[in-house]
Amino acid sequence: MSGRQYKYDLSDVIGILWEQEKKGQPLTLERIEKAVVDLYDAYDRLPLDSRRFIESALAEGDYEAMYARIRKIEAENKDILIEYQEEKPGVLNTDNVSSIIAAIRKRKGEQ
Repeated sequence: MSGRQYKYDLSDVIGILWEQEKKGQPLTLERIEKAVVDLYDAYDRLPLDSRRFIESALAEGDYEAMYARIRKIEAENKDILIEYQEEKPGVLNTDNVSSIIAAIRKRKGEQ
């Protein structure tokens, strides 16, 4: 549900979509929405970024390539945060982690 960019949340989502596709039982947005509603009472309880990520992944559909790309980004983000924490101890928290990753990537010329 959280869609953290520095753990393996996003690649886990892609991995699940990929595995279901390989089994011949691809997940649809409708099935995902139903599961979320069953678990959390409403699809919009998922953070907007998570919903957009899922919807974008379903639209792209090349889960193997997406998995490799997302896994690499997650590892890079984790390294960024470790380095940031070492440089500025005590500043990093769950409220600012996404903006810190975005700012550092922007400074490095990445998106």
